[in-house]
Amino acid sequence: MKRQTLYAAAGILLAVSSQAKDVHSPDGRFAVRAEASISLVDAAGNQLLTLVRDTSGDAKVEVAWSPDSKHVVVVENGERVGSGIVAAWKDEVWHKTIEPESQEGALIQAQQAKFHGRLVSEHRKLNGWITPSEVAVQGDMTFSSGAKYRYGYTLAFRQVPGRLDRGGYEEGQLIGKDYHSL
Repeated sequence: MKRQTLYAAAGILLAVSSQAKDVHSPDGRFAVRAEASISLVDAAGNQLLTLVRDTSGDAKVEVAWSPDSKHVVVVENGERVGSGIVAAWKDEVWHKTIEPESQEGALIQAQQAKFHGRLVSEHRKLNGWITPSEVAVQGDMTFSSGAKYRYGYTLAFRQVPGRLDRGGYEEGQLIGKDYHSL
């Protein structure tokens, strides 16, 4: 239990500091740089990966590094309807991945039917690291009927063989699990 509390505290502290232009990893060797694009850079500022090519529609970007500096998660909340999550992890080299829209799509469809309205707004935020490779996520949905739905889930990194999509993201590496109402 102490370990989970430590991971959560470290994740929250780093996520809060995400208002800065560069959000540094706990070991100081890397940073996520949020400008017109979002990049992973080394300590010297050299770009290692482009995580997001264009941030022009973002109202808020949140970054959280795992306590071991081997995983980073970025949540983009758009000015309009929704949010998206991209991430990176390091083994011998850095890799990037993205949370599939299909995972949240089933949740959205179920809640639209339950609340008798279409989704008009959806936003997510990070809620601390559970383990060095799992982070808690909280979300809010608002429907055209006026109903609101709050939910949470765990976002887990899985290192399984996959393939690159057109954007260079490794598919199947970031999985949502344990969805629940808040």
